Amino acid sequence: MIMVDLEGTLSDHEERLATLLEHEDKYKKRDRTHWKTYYAGLINDQPRPHIMALVREYINDDIRPLIYSTRFINKYKHEEEWLKLHGLWESVDLLQREPHQTKIKGPELVVQWVRQYEPVLIIDDRDEVREAVRALNLPTVAYAPNAFLNLEEI
Repeated sequence: MIMVDLEGTLSDHEERLATLLEHEDKYKKRDRTHWKTYYAGLINDQPRPHIMALVREYINDDIRPLIYSTRFINKYKHEEEWLKLHGLWESVDLLQREPHQTKIKGPELVVQWVRQYEPVLIIDDRDEVREAVRALNLPTVAYAPNAFLNLEEI
């Protein structure tokens, strides 16, 4: 099994993330309206071509990738919309944060999921996820920013 983070890894969220961070820095506080706009913008993200190609290769080999998001399940449904828009919905499984997982930080939640599902490969754009997965000493390969952008070289 492979696990692939949706937002920022399979989807390219760089533009809307930069806008959000610019606004957050300016006001030094977390503004829910800007975060809601950020979340809603997922549907406009383009896929990262190398990650999408890799996911499709696994699908073509009859392996059903586990696409995950640390957003709450059923909160916005943008993840499902994005996967449908890009022709993946019927070929992947979607894993999201459950309501009882409110206080768990995103990277910690991903580590719990890696322990549970024991994937051979996890692709996530966050360095802290990669480092935490490596620390588990599982037979799992973890890619993050510098590595996943150059998959054709690996």
